[in-house]
Amino acid sequence: MKSNTVAAGLAVLGIVFLIVAALYALGVLQLFASTSSGPHYKHAILFGVLAVASFVGANFARPKKATYATDRPTRL
Repeated sequence: MKSNTVAAGLAVLGIVFLIVAALYALGVLQLFASTSSGPHYKHAILFGVLAVASFVGANFARPKKATYATDRPTRL
């Protein structure tokens, strides 16, 4: 399923994951953490990996321009 809407949605999700990762790394966000203070680097790494996976998925989800034989450079 290749769609600009799906690709844009995955890109937005990746941006949200990056923001959440930064908040965990700075110690601002404390959701799903066993301790109540300080930075949570494991959570930050997890959300960073999820962001990268979302961006990779967005790249695969976007429609590609078709390449025809006439579009390729010719050798001299």
